[in-house]
Amino acid sequence: MRPISALTLSALLAGLVACGPTQSPTTVPVTTTQTHNAPAWIDNEEIPDGLAAVGIAQPNPMRDKSLQRTTAIADARTKLAGKMKVRVQNMFSQLNQQVTTAASNGSKPIKNEVMNRVIENVTRQLVDQELAGTSTRAFWTDPTDGSLYVFVVMTRDTLDKALASAAQAQIKKEIAEGEKSLDKALDKLDAAIAASNSMPVQ
Repeated sequence: MRPISALTLSALLAGLVACGPTQSPTTVPVTTTQTHNAPAWIDNEEIPDGLAAVGIAQPNPMRDKSLQRTTAIADARTKLAGKMKVRVQNMFSQLNQQVTTAASNGSKPIKNEVMNRVIENVTRQLVDQELAGTSTRAFWTDPTDGSLYVFVVMTRDTLDKALASAAQAQIKKEIAEGEKSLDKALDKLDAAIAASNSMPVQ
């Protein structure tokens, strides 16, 4: 058997590599790369004094920094809106429990469709009106690909006030339209908001 020359072996290996399946490069999340010196909030956006979200925007073809910043903030606010909806649901879950307990004397419990309608209306009002009150705490640009990260927050005090105002308005509206089972809800609203502060928001 004739030995295969080094040159022939190299040619065969090159052919195998060329015929093999092509693999697209994988993108490693910036949060796993210590050498990028990414700020801690990219890994953990939870804050003790409110709700926060991280928005991301890739560089645009025009290299317009202002547009990239606007896009990143919009992305963060969209994510924050999702968290606000969870917070509203948590609050009304607490409120429903408290009202149902208080109604154990024979009063009618709050109907699910009424509660769902109030939740949707409160969430919509908060998202439409209160996201303008968010603040931007920090920006960071990934040096490897130019992606812009922005840290947007809404303080707990701001959120609680907005939540209480929106919930009161919607509950009063339902009561005026005949949903008397919500009468006790206004009295228990503050306690429900406080209880929802301790519940996780994903």
